[in-house]
Parts: sequence; structure tokens; C-alpha cells
Amino acid sequence: MFKKTMNSIKWRIVAIFFIIVFIVMTVAGVFITNKLESYEIDSIRSKCLKTLDIVMLSIPFKAYTSLDGQQQAIQAIVDEWQTGTDYDLYVIDTNFKIIAANNTSVVGKSAIDTLNENVIVKALQGNEAQGQDTLPGPIPVLNAAKPIGGGDSGNIIGVLYLSANLTSVYDTTNESKVIFLQAMFIALFMTNSITAPINDLTEKAEKMASGDFSQEIKGKSNDEIGRLADMFNILRRELDYNISEISNEKNKLETILKYMADGLIAIDLSGEIIHVNAAARALLDLSDEELEGIDFSGILEKLGKKDIVDGVKRITSSEVMSEMVRYHSRILSIRYARFTAEDNNDIGVIMLIQDITESQKLEQMQTDFVANVSHELRTPLTTIKSYTETLLESNIEDEDTRKNFLEVIDDETERMTRLVKELLQLSRLDNNREKLNLKELDVNSLLNDCAKKVMLTAQAKQQSVECLFDNDIQLHIFADRDRIQQVILNVLTNAIKYTQEGGTIKIDSCAQGDAVKITVEDNGMGISDSELSRIFERFYRVDKARSRAMGGTGLGLSIAKQIVEVHNGTITAQ
Repeated sequence: MFKKTMNSIKWRIVAIFFIIVFIVMTVAGVFITNKLESYEIDSIRSKCLKTLDIVMLSIPFKAYTSLDGQQQAIQAIVDEWQTGTDYDLYVIDTNFKIIAANNTSVVGKSAIDTLNENVIVKALQGNEAQGQDTLPGPIPVLNAAKPIGGGDSGNIIGVLYLSANLTSVYDTTNESKVIFLQAMFIALFMTNSITAPINDLTEKAEKMASGDFSQEIKGKSNDEIGRLADMFNILRRELDYNISEISNEKNKLETILKYMADGLIAIDLSGEIIHVNAAARALLDLSDEELEGIDFSGILEKLGKKDIVDGVKRITSSEVMSEMVRYHSRILSIRYARFTAEDNNDIGVIMLIQDITESQKLEQMQTDFVANVSHELRTPLTTIKSYTETLLESNIEDEDTRKNFLEVIDDETERMTRLVKELLQLSRLDNNREKLNLKELDVNSLLNDCAKKVMLTAQAKQQSVECLFDNDIQLHIFADRDRIQQVILNVLTNAIKYTQEGGTIKIDSCAQGDAVKITVEDNGMGISDSELSRIFERFYRVDKARSRAMGGTGLGLSIAKQIVEVHNGTITAQ
């Protein structure tokens, strides 16, 4: 019965179609995968050569007669060059030594040990060189190299070498082979209307192999061939959509992780580090070499928190563990949370690290500011209240005493008025609401005016004010004259206050690039290094009792600093 069935024309046709389908699908699959592989490799090769040309232009090789001594300059340019994670860039001298690379772990090593010697030798002979290789892993790579130098001089001083990872190309090719193998088994069951659809399929697949995913196969029947055409169209659309979505999501995720201000470290359930973003590297001072040999326990030990390893590992997906850690000069806020896969199974732990040093410092400054303002206002208010109560409750007939009391009240009121006025000015400066009347002004003329204004005060202490600058030289800046004068007078007044009798205050100016440098120098008591860094803080006084007795509010230098910064300048003390 079986033999009779096989000899029938029907089954002979079926067998022939089976053979034809098998041969056609096999040939089409091999052709498309080979085309796809060739296309991807050619595309990567073209990108490598273009990248080498661009990098060659970015590094001033023409200015070098030798690569000796240029390692740091070339490495700095290579570090800035973004070649991507699948590309490695190397600069090799004529002794086969790697002098610069975006993978800094190989810098200084012999290129023969890690790279394709034949490609390097060919490039050193003055030729553009290419070649494929397999690194340990195994990892297929495409190598391209161009000589550095040559040209009219004929002096080859090195090689610019680019290595591209081809793993993704072969992974795509293997996935394509699986897809065509599945399609072939489906097509083997088709028994009629085969030739035209398969030809159409082959033509469209060849275009897809060239990178055109817009192809569409029109199904002309409802049989197996028609369904194969439908499945091919669905596969094409899904493949096109998924490739686009994966690429977009990958780019978005990489961009977010790269530029987010907070540090992020992902750890799997075994404690191995999966990912560390740039912010986390910077916050924890993690080098590439250190990351290679460190795990979750090592990270926590670096932070001085190794005792919480077990606690972090026991947190559930619905819990978040947080703490504050002091690391060197930083204050870090760290949150630990589980992250899961699509099936809700735990994958590992996420560490989110925030540098809250500035916010903590700001909170402390705000607290200190409120306390200082309260303290500064309390003293004059207490004085005014006590003198007022004395005047009200006591029958003081002595006119001189009453006048003295009222003068004290007036002085304290003036002191509060000055304090409030300076606070309002600081507020306007902080909120960019201070209106500046910007005009061109002569710095030396302004300094002479300021010197005249403080001359009587200085002479009262038998001090001399010396202007060291040359009045014949004009130094012009674009600024608000009143505000800059306020800064200079504040500094000069402080110099006079805190310089002993018979001291000297020197004023000088000079051009410094496109700016003007103004210097006020005295031979007074000076300030210790520990106090010097804080003199521009609000209400900060080196000698609080003495400064208050001299009538200062502790805001003058803060206002001076704000005014100078509004004018895009800097003010320093030493």
C-alpha cells in the first residue's frame, strides 16, 4: 500500500516540491545570512576607516616628528574621543608600543601581545591595513590601521589602530539562520503555488539583507504559502519594530545613566557588580582597575558600612533601605532597593547614591544665618529697651544724662537700620534683583576717589594710604561705579580698622588679560589660615567682640563678594 502511494503522481509531485522547497529555502537562507553578514561587516569596516580618518584629523600628528614625549597629549585627545563600547582605539609607535588607547589598561604594553601584528606591520610600511581576528573569549574582531606620518617626507612615526567587536554581527547572523530554519520547516509542508512566492520571498529577503526592512510580501492564497508570506511580513515588521525599540531604549537608558547626577550601582544576587555609572565612579573615586576586583561587600567596606551587607541582602522588593554616610569630605545619601525581572523574580540590588554635601551645608548656613540675624538684632534691641525703660521709669532731670541715653538709642537704631539695609541688599543680590548701572569707567580714577574718601580716617590713626599704580595708565572696565566703589571702600575701611596706628595701606592695579586686578594690602594684624577661608561668609567675624565694637555687621565682605561676582569677577584674600 505504501509503495503504491509513493508511486502515485500526487506524492511524486509532493516529493519534488519538498525537494525544491528544501533547496530553495536552504540557498535563500545561506544567501541572505551571508549577505547580512557581509553587509554588517562592510558597514563596520567603512565606519572604522572613517573613524580613523576623523581621529587622524583630531590629533595633530603632522606637527610631530616622533611620538616620543607626546603620550599625554595624544592620550588626552583619545580620552575625549567617543568611539563606543564596541570599538577600541590605539596609537602605536614604531617599536610596537601602545602609547595611547581608550582602554587605558593596555597603555605602555606591547601591541604584538594583544593586537594583529600583520595589520600593524603593513601599516608601518605605509599602507592602509585591515584584517579579522579572534580574541580570547572567543571574540571576533575587525582590525583597521593607518600609518601616522608618511606623505612627502616618507617618515612613518607610528600607527593609528582601531579594533571593532563583531560579536553582534555574528549573533544577528545566527538569529537569522534560526529564523530561516524555522521558515524552511514551515515551507516544506507547502504543496502548490510555490515557485512564484519563493522567488518573491528570495528577492525581498535579499533587499532585507541589504538593510531595507520596508519589504512586504503579498499573499495570493490562503494555503501554507500564503500563511508563510503573512508570517514573513509579521516577522519583518516585528524585527524592524523590535530593533528600533531596543536601539531607542538602549540609547535612552545609556544617556540617562551617563548624565544623571546621582550615582547608581547595580549588583546581582551573588554580590557581583553589574553596572556602575559615571556619577558613582566619581563620588566613590572608583578607577577601572579597582572595579575589576571589587564586589558589593567591597563597595560597602569602602564606605565603612560592611556590617550592613546581610541587612541589605535581606530587604524585599517592596522595601527601601536608606542611610547617610560621610565619605572623605562628602556627605552621601544612599538608598538600597531590590529590582526584579518581568516575572517578578529578584535580580539584584540597586544602590542610589546622592551627594547631599551642598544641601547639608546650605541648611547649616540657613540655620546659622537665622541665629546670627537674631543675635545681631537682639543686642541693639536689648540696649534700646533697657535705656527706654530707664527713661520711662526714672525721673532723670539731668539733661546730659537724658541726651546720652537718647544718643545710645539713636546709635543702636542706626545700627539696626544699617543691618536691615545690608540684609536687603544681600537679598536683592541673591535673587538677581539688584539693578546695575553699567558704564565704562576708569579704574585708577575710581581708586583715587576711594583713597581720598578714607584719607581722613587713616590720618586719624596716623596711617598712610599709598596708591602704587601709574595714573598715566588708564584701565577701563564696564561696571556699576557705585557698586564697585562700595566694594573698594569696604576693603579699605577694613584695612584701616584692623591695622595698628602708624600702619600702611597700599592700593595697586594692573591689567590681567581682558580683566583688571585691584590689590589692597596692609601691614595689620593679619588672619590665620583656619579663619581666612571663612571671611566672606555672612556674619562671620574673626574677633566677634572687637568687630562689633568697631561698628561692623559682619556682612560687608559678603556683600562685596556678591557684587564682584555679579560683575563676573572674583575676590580673594591672603
